[in-house]
Amino acid sequence: MTETNAAAQTTELLPPLGEATIQGVTVRESDGAVNFARVKEAGFSAVYLRATAGDDYVDCRLNTNARAAASAGLEIGYAHYLTARNAAEARRQAELFLKTLSGRSYALRPAMFFDRFRGLDIRAVNAIGEAFLSAVEAGTGAAPMIRTDARTANLIWYQALADRYPLWVVDPDVAAPTVNTGKWAGWTGWEYADYGEIEGTDSLPMSLFTPGVRVASASSGTKLACVTVAYGDTLTAIARLFGTTVNDIVRLNAIANPNRIYPGQRLYLRVPESTPVACCDTYTVRRGDTLSGIAARFGTTVARLVAINQIPDEDLIAVGQVLTLGLCEEDA
Repeated sequence: MTETNAAAQTTELLPPLGEATIQGVTVRESDGAVNFARVKEAGFSAVYLRATAGDDYVDCRLNTNARAAASAGLEIGYAHYLTARNAAEARRQAELFLKTLSGRSYALRPAMFFDRFRGLDIRAVNAIGEAFLSAVEAGTGAAPMIRTDARTANLIWYQALADRYPLWVVDPDVAAPTVNTGKWAGWTGWEYADYGEIEGTDSLPMSLFTPGVRVASASSGTKLACVTVAYGDTLTAIARLFGTTVNDIVRLNAIANPNRIYPGQRLYLRVPESTPVACCDTYTVRRGDTLSGIAARFGTTVARLVAINQIPDEDLIAVGQVLTLGLCEEDA
């Protein structure tokens, strides 16, 4: 499988993957004693706590902050600051992160902070990031978010990682995040302020998140359905009819232009479990598809696709090959 970081780019800016209504802050030990009750009163409902950094550091205020954030009624997520210089070091740092998370409850996806690239080429950055992300995904069952600045999102990360791991883009003091279309389908998190003021506590980094930030959001109370586009249909009308969003339909079906769908086109939808339509459980491989990309789009894993479809080499799938996704109740 050939990697490329030169994804097709346009002047359109990346949209959020869903309604971006979840306000969150990021907290490290250097922020001191944070008044999480004031954070909640200010309209924030989520907090990311930096749990670990490097291969041996656990934030000394982690337990205190976690208890206080939970008491304030905030949804909690944990992040690791990656300093690895090779894949083996990345896996060791993932072990520390997973050990620190063991026994803790969290509502938000784990996140990787990785911006120390000096002396590394693009291939090395992606290999290190993939080693950490895949280890954490295997250990938690949730695809972690990549927290990265807009320039790095555009120029550094490979398409295969963008297909698999949600984007948390750091792009403060702008009207919208300046990430080009063509790699990620949209952003799940946007850090819009480096240090925003909250009355009664220290300034903190502030972010907006979509519901995809939640660990259980991809599968809780929903199922995968297939519909066929009829003459006169629009994505807006289909989304309204089936209780989903245009952005989610675009992401599931890799639609380049939401205004161009055609009669007879088959669309995948993530719909409420109660919707009176059959669960849809097969996917036909298209040119450019990878198993990791398919797994990320449909909320499953490469290992499960390999096992269900008895695929001998996960890097070799053929255009036109029909895959069972294993998402319907009878296959679970």
